[in-house]
Amino acid sequence: MPESRKPRLSLILSFAACVLCLIAIPAVMICLPSTATKYLSEHEPILMEDITFIIAMLYVGMAIAAAVLVLLICLLRVCRKGSVFTPVSGRLVLAIALLVIAEGGVFALLGLVYRPALAITVVAVTMGLCFTVVSQVLREAAALKEENDGTI
Repeated sequence: MPESRKPRLSLILSFAACVLCLIAIPAVMICLPSTATKYLSEHEPILMEDITFIIAMLYVGMAIAAAVLVLLICLLRVCRKGSVFTPVSGRLVLAIALLVIAEGGVFALLGLVYRPALAITVVAVTMGLCFTVVSQVLREAAALKEENDGTI
């Protein structure tokens, strides 16, 4: 592998962090019902059916997080190959953006019964919009690269 194509330490560390988080999700999902039920019943005046709804929404949120991690791993693989400014990377970032915005939607629903979750909605939607802009920048860069590659 040429020197310029050797994986950078930051890519390796990012890949490892994504894989570790992906591995942690099932463990968190297993512990979630008992931990959430215990905490909410001791600290918050919430009905049992609301606790069930909260846990269900957290499961949906964890599934979205897993999907984001898989897409991040795909994006890191694209970067490792040196194909950063390609339509593929732009589409991957856009997919991540849409999932992060969807995560905000999950927390908005969660906010119906647990108000502090609404703060996470604002953060998630803002991050999703940032990723949307980055995706557009990558797509524009890919188009410029393609145009430049065609000129002599």
